[in-house]
This record gives sequence, C-alpha cells and structure tokens, in this order.
Amino acid sequence: MTQKNYVTKMLVVFLMFLQYTVVSQNATSYSIGKTYKIKSKVLNEERTYILELPSSYKTGETKYPILVLLDGEMSYHSHSGILNHMTQGRQIPEMIIVAITNVDRNRDYTPTKYLTNLNGSSAVENHKTTGGSAKFLQFIEQELLPIVEKKYRTNGFKTLVGISHGGLLVGSAFLSKETTFNGFVSMDPSFWWDNQQVVRQLERTDLNQIKNKRFYLSTADKFENFDRIPHVFTANINSHEKFNTTLKNKGFSPSNIALEYFKEENHWTVALMSLYHGMQFIYKGLKMKNMDSSSIEEIEFYYKNNYNGGFLPPENDINSLGYSFLINNPKKALTYFKLNVKNYPKSSNAFDSLGEVYFNLGDKVNALKSYKKSFELNPSNRNALKMMQQLKAK
Repeated sequence: MTQKNYVTKMLVVFLMFLQYTVVSQNATSYSIGKTYKIKSKVLNEERTYILELPSSYKTGETKYPILVLLDGEMSYHSHSGILNHMTQGRQIPEMIIVAITNVDRNRDYTPTKYLTNLNGSSAVENHKTTGGSAKFLQFIEQELLPIVEKKYRTNGFKTLVGISHGGLLVGSAFLSKETTFNGFVSMDPSFWWDNQQVVRQLERTDLNQIKNKRFYLSTADKFENFDRIPHVFTANINSHEKFNTTLKNKGFSPSNIALEYFKEENHWTVALMSLYHGMQFIYKGLKMKNMDSSSIEEIEFYYKNNYNGGFLPPENDINSLGYSFLINNPKKALTYFKLNVKNYPKSSNAFDSLGEVYFNLGDKVNALKSYKKSFELNPSNRNALKMMQQLKAK
C-alpha cells in the first residue's frame, strides 16, 4: 500500500468517526462552528457563513490565521475535521475557519461570462449568470473578512481553499492585485474555463505582484466525474500543467508552488487528500529548521520575517529546547523559558518551566514568583502548588 493510499484510508476512517459522534446516554448534542448572516452591499443579497474558532481561543491571547473555505455547505464538516486533526498533530497552526455557503456558485466562482461547457456543448441556460467572481472576492475581502478581523484575534495570514469552480476562484484571487490572501489551495480547479482564461491572465501578471504568495494545485487523475469523456478530462489536466509551467517560466519560486497528482482519486474524492497535502505545503516553512542550534535572536528574527510575522515561535518547541539545556546549561535554558513567558504571558506551563530553571539555578526568590504566577493562571497545577510549599518551607 502506498503512503498516499494509506493516508486516504485513514482519512476515510477519521471522517466516519466524525459522522458518528459518541454522545452520552442523555443524547447531548455536539456542535462545532456557528452560523452567521451578513447583508452584502456588494452582492446586494444576504449571505450565510459558518465560523469556527480554535479550541484554545478562550484560554489565551494568541492571534490566529484565517482559512476561508468555499462551498461551505458541502465541505465544512469534513474539511473542519481534517484541519482540526492536523492542528492536534501540530502539522499546521490552529486557525479560524470561515466557511461560506453558496447562493449561485456559477456566478460567484467564475471570472468571465462563458456559455460553453468543457465538452464544447452549449451552456446558455446553466451559465447565464457567470462572470461574477470579481464581485464575490470583493465581498469576501471588503465586507466579510473585516468583520471577522475586527471581532476576533487574527494575525493577518489568510488562506483561501476551493475545489472545481471554487478552485478557479482561488486561482483568480491569487492573480488579483487587491487580494490580501497569502496562501491558496486550489483543488482540481476548473482552469479549463473560457479557454484557460486564468492561464492567460497569469501570462499578463507581474511576477512582483505574486512572488511572496504560496500556491498549491492538485489534479485528479481519474475522469469519472467528467462524464467519462477522455478529452474533457485531458483538457482539465492540461490547464493545470500549463498554469504550473507558466508560473515557473515567469520565475516564480519553486518553493512557493506545488502541483500534485492523485492517480487514485477523481474530481470528487480528491478534495480530502488535496486539503491535507495542500495545508502541509502552505505551512511547510512555519517550523524553523535547526532551531536547536539557533540563538534566541535568530529564532525571533526568523518568525518576524516569515508568514508576515504573524506567528510566534511555538511554545512547545521553545519549552522543549529549554529542557534540553536544563541540566548541562541552565543559564541557556533560562533564555528560552524567558522567551516563552514573554510570548505567552497567560501560559501556566511557561511560568512553571521558568520556575523550574530558577530553582535549578538556586534563585529561590524568582522560582517562587514564577510558580505563584503559574498557579494563579492554573489553580489545578499541583506541581506549582507543591513547589510553592517547598520553597516557602525553606
């Protein structure tokens, strides 16, 4: 079994688990995310979105990235489950999820009015409202996101995720001068649209406009969902490859673009694998390499100059570094624990670790202060209470 097939099977099992949430004998309901409505002046209609906050949101002062998910009514539950699973495994950071439900996806996700299907047949009736993606992006960036950013703690890093026509919108956003998105996950997108209009737009785009963005593009290698017409399927794959090649020919950094093929997936099933691999790609540089051999100054510089400076050095990673020096070089360990306390002033564990290094250094006064603070932040911290009693008795 290949690694990708194994991951696919694990994702399926995980999603089956999500669908059958275990509840108590009292049948207590379980919910994630809340539904909100917004009256859009740009679109002249009411829109609905689902917003989910990270599980740690209420316990600290951390600022979080935003992920905007298209086709929210279809994708929210499965995609939210994958994202939360990845954050628990520390593959990606916790984030605020904003899932937008559809009113007219043909209108909202397409950049031009196009009255022909991919197979060449007429689509006058189905495509009569097409060509409204510019307005929809304006709604997202000028009406919806400002509400989220004003109400919640956000760090400025935003990712847009979509499949099929939604993936086409992701491509259009990537090429937009006005976009505030930083990461883009385009899953088996309809780049065939209007004779590869998005590729032509890319050819005209200034590299400086997009060079600092990250773009992940996936392709399904089975054509069950393209009416079993091979040339239609081939045309869609060709548009993906041409987009990728054009980006590279323009000098776009290879580290900021990924095109991934999924040979065992079709247009429908490719979504979960694409989300998993796409989010890994978007955040692959978030964890600093060789952190254990870097100075405090180098660590702080790295995080200030990557991902728009929106992320702090991970608390658990810095804590582990501190403990790696605790026995042989406690003064160096102290610098790491101090960094955590500065970055995470409401973390009981950060102050507990600081108390431990002060205790090892024989600084009982600061050890007691640190354990007191740790206990104030978390009265259930038995270790802090025990150490306070021990230090007071001496």
